[in-house]
Amino acid sequence: MQYLKSCSVVFAAMLTAARPSVAQPVCDPPGEEGYRVVPSLEVTGVKDGVPYRAEAGWMVERTTTLLPLCNYFSPVGSYSLKSYSLDPFTKTERVWLCRGTAPVAPYAGPCPPQ
Repeated sequence: MQYLKSCSVVFAAMLTAARPSVAQPVCDPPGEEGYRVVPSLEVTGVKDGVPYRAEAGWMVERTTTLLPLCNYFSPVGSYSLKSYSLDPFTKTERVWLCRGTAPVAPYAGPCPPQ
């Protein structure tokens, strides 16, 4: 059981490290004593463009839509109805599919893409 817990912690750390950094939303201060605010970014959509040849491999333009949230919690830890979202925004990045004839993880399709 301990092995399973440590594997999940390592996996979560890898996901966090692999994610490109995006600034956290700026939220209003809680205003009442004991309340706390937890800003977060939620992924609401991911769209891949058409694969294209780049240098010695294949890439795709990935557009991710993010929704910034300001989550408020009461002094006893319950979710507060004071929570709100900010305007969604998009982020575009290039993602490698193949380098030469070898796929780049996590892409598992054929190289070149069809």
